[in-house]
Amino acid sequence: MIRRQRKQGNKQADKRVTKNPFPDFARVIKRCKRAVVTIEVIEDRPIVPNFWGIPYEYPPRTRPQAMNIGAGFVIDPLGHIVTNEHVIHGASKIQVQVLGTKNPYVAKLVGADYEHDLAVVKIEASKPIMPIQLGHSSTLEVGQWVIAIGNPLGLDHTATVGIISAVGRPMQIGDRSYPHLIQTDAAINRGNSGGPLLNLQGEVIGMNTAVSQSSQGIGFAITVDDVKKSIKDILGK
Repeated sequence: MIRRQRKQGNKQADKRVTKNPFPDFARVIKRCKRAVVTIEVIEDRPIVPNFWGIPYEYPPRTRPQAMNIGAGFVIDPLGHIVTNEHVIHGASKIQVQVLGTKNPYVAKLVGADYEHDLAVVKIEASKPIMPIQLGHSSTLEVGQWVIAIGNPLGLDHTATVGIISAVGRPMQIGDRSYPHLIQTDAAINRGNSGGPLLNLQGEVIGMNTAVSQSSQGIGFAITVDDVKKSIKDILGK
């Protein structure tokens, strides 16, 4: 009897050791990543005349040039996509790459909210894209797990994991004031802007927007409640 109890005790201990202590991040990422898109901004730039013996045209022509890469996420089956305004600012052409499609779509700018750094674009996809679920940010707590999905340095659909480090962070970036950002240690880099910050239910709780260049593990996201306000102002619903 003593030996049997020991064996049973060992089995229970083994179960405790082998049990995964972390949430199922893979399930959340798999479910949500199709609604996350890559946004590439094209801007017409003038060709500077060359005065060193090489023929040039006057007045200078313009040439399309990729200026910025960011992320966005689909919010309805009609093809509306939200992103940061600073991602598409000054664009003459906006291209959206959807996961699983060969060629990018040309997006139409529906409206932009410069002050709150949010824009809505729309694509005419060949088939409906399952939208991502928008959550709430009023009840967020420091220490919650979060997942960021975006395109840092052009590496599409990169997922990173961290926690909420702080809430209600005020910040001034250029001439924009962000009154209450979410701070997270999930890795955010150039190209993550406009991508979603998710909770473990796969709901958007923020939009990845900025990162501290002088340190590591300090990223910021606009709260989803503020995102929804800007969407309502732009779309009227």
